[in-house]
Amino acid sequence: MKRLRAFCLLLALAVVCTVGLLPEVNASAAETPTSLGFAAHGIKAHRDGWLYVYGGKGEVISGKVRGSDCAGLLYAYFSDVGALGNCRGGATTQVEDNCVFSNDISEGIPNIHGLALTMPDYHDPGSGIYGHIGIYIGNNEAADNSDTNYNMRREPVIGSDRNWNAWHVFDNGMKYPVDGWYQLDGKMVHYTRYEYDVNTTIDGYRLGSDGYACDETGKPAPVNTAILSTQYASATQVASYLRTKYSGRDSTYELIYGGTPDPAPGYNGRVTGSEVRLRQAANTSSGIVTVLSRGSSVNILEEVTGETISGNGTSTNKWYSVVTANGQSGYICSLYVERLSDVSPTAAPVIKAANGYVTITAAPGMDIYYTTDCSTPTELSTPYTAPVYLTGYTFKAIAVGNGVKTPVATATVLSNSSVFTDFTTKSWYFPVVDQAVSDQIFRGAGDGTFHPTEKITRAQFVMALANLDRADLSLYEGGTSFSDLAGLDARTKLAVSWASEHGYVTGAGNGTFRPLDPISREQMCTILARYAGLERDDSSPRFADDGQISAWARDAVYACRDKELISGIGNNRFDPRGTASRAEACVVTTNLYHSKDVPVSQ
Repeated sequence: MKRLRAFCLLLALAVVCTVGLLPEVNASAAETPTSLGFAAHGIKAHRDGWLYVYGGKGEVISGKVRGSDCAGLLYAYFSDVGALGNCRGGATTQVEDNCVFSNDISEGIPNIHGLALTMPDYHDPGSGIYGHIGIYIGNNEAADNSDTNYNMRREPVIGSDRNWNAWHVFDNGMKYPVDGWYQLDGKMVHYTRYEYDVNTTIDGYRLGSDGYACDETGKPAPVNTAILSTQYASATQVASYLRTKYSGRDSTYELIYGGTPDPAPGYNGRVTGSEVRLRQAANTSSGIVTVLSRGSSVNILEEVTGETISGNGTSTNKWYSVVTANGQSGYICSLYVERLSDVSPTAAPVIKAANGYVTITAAPGMDIYYTTDCSTPTELSTPYTAPVYLTGYTFKAIAVGNGVKTPVATATVLSNSSVFTDFTTKSWYFPVVDQAVSDQIFRGAGDGTFHPTEKITRAQFVMALANLDRADLSLYEGGTSFSDLAGLDARTKLAVSWASEHGYVTGAGNGTFRPLDPISREQMCTILARYAGLERDDSSPRFADDGQISAWARDAVYACRDKELISGIGNNRFDPRGTASRAEACVVTTNLYHSKDVPVSQ
């Protein structure tokens, strides 16, 4: 596989769901806006070369070429099908007025064409928290009218340098496929329980990782109109299904405001849903006082018992009597509002980063102080007042208020805005870990830690090499003959299959790979030499412990030393049977990734 510095990471989430939701209605794409039509609209706009025009809504600019801005691209679809409804305004307005479910992209994207995608507005969040909006066209791709430099773009969502953060179920009367075959952009796709299928065979048609039906030659299968489904469901029903799989968390406010939008003075609650109805009584049959947007400030007066409401995977009869920042009184189910005072004033601050901005949050009413030189912060340190544009530093923070001083929070922010809590910039390995994570060769453990000093296992090293190679691991789902891979996650199993098929690894004997064993230094060199096609220089001087290097690894060890990928441990010793830490593996792999002398495909 060729190593590509700019690469597309295909995301294929094939889901089999047993949630008993039945389709609400049947709809026709010719009469009603559908998510498939929405996705096709984005694909066609890119194909037709729409131009970026600030404030544009799909008007013809020249000849047959149309123009729009990001929100105007979405507006144009509903306008084109004659169902404009409530689709108007910019990115924030469209999300707050028309989207019924939102979720962070970090939790993955469901296999649903025609979702809306957004980016946070770090530059002018006062005018709306979403700075950009686009259309999810499936197969981990977005279509959006970006700006005057790029115009229409069709690029990956996950695995690119774009700043997509959240996805949303767009309503405005739009219908979504349920079960069966459907048409998208002149091709066939198959949905099962609200999500399109991938990497399977249905009714004799092969569905690839992109979800499109193919014939025996691998070409898109002709559309068979006789088998196309007419079952469509509302956005509300799709949202109910997604609540069984996703948290419903949209961290956009957190990213740009440091955890929460600033509540209005004297208000102790915040609305957590979109288009939340403020009711005259604690039930859904009472009149609507007003409709509140996500993030609206309210003052929670008391808790009351009301109608049982289901949502977000739970049910409750707890409602709150509230007053809005505009002075309107009413009731909101507790599923859609949170008490800001529930945050513990004794908890250490939370440090996060995104797109170069570092945010620090603590309980309401607490003053935050921080340092960036690894020193312990005090009340004389720098006060935190807004997101800080700074990476490559270790932030330490405390919060002070109401006679309480919190413990110190520590987080090291890498150059790509990744945050780790288990090392600082004073650690010798900080630069190499920073480089390896920025190069997307290594990633953390998912809990904010990197474990730099832990021994790296054989499976972890192979996974890092696959990341370095930008290997399309979906091509290796056939597996290997190794019998001891059961304890690995799915992606690491595929990485071992990739390495085995290419001959980079040969196993540990008896049909095993021993994936959880720490990798030895000579094993690491052997895998690297096979991968990069390295050969030893016959004039290479020997290590003092040359006799301890296994015969099968000797040429590989010296080849890696000749190319400056690895060095000894001092006193001209190599320590071939010694193990390597994750930080040391970062050194070796980044040396390979950035080497100008190593013949690896670019």
